Amino acid sequence: MELVAELTDRDGGRKRFQRQCGSCTLRDLVTGLVQLKEEISEALSELVSQEKSGEASGAGDQECADEEEDDEEEEENTTIKACTNGPPAKRPKFHQVGL
Repeated sequence: MELVAELTDRDGGRKRFQRQCGSCTLRDLVTGLVQLKEEISEALSELVSQEKSGEASGAGDQECADEEEDDEEEEENTTIKACTNGPPAKRPKFHQVGL
């Protein structure tokens, strides 16, 4: 059995992680998952340290500002979409008499 995970970074770069599990026992599966998790955690820690060092040099400031603007635009678009349709129609309630 093979466990596969894929990490996509902010730039669209992808890194694939694979781990072979011996037989198809639950113990082998759990062991493989633990090892895969450790590999991914190391890769994420490296990415975080790279981003922190980039922010220290001032390169990340513009990216953060751009992301905040994108988030604000998404919120505005979501609000506009929700308001253009109006409130949802009410459903009539049917009462059965005599039961």
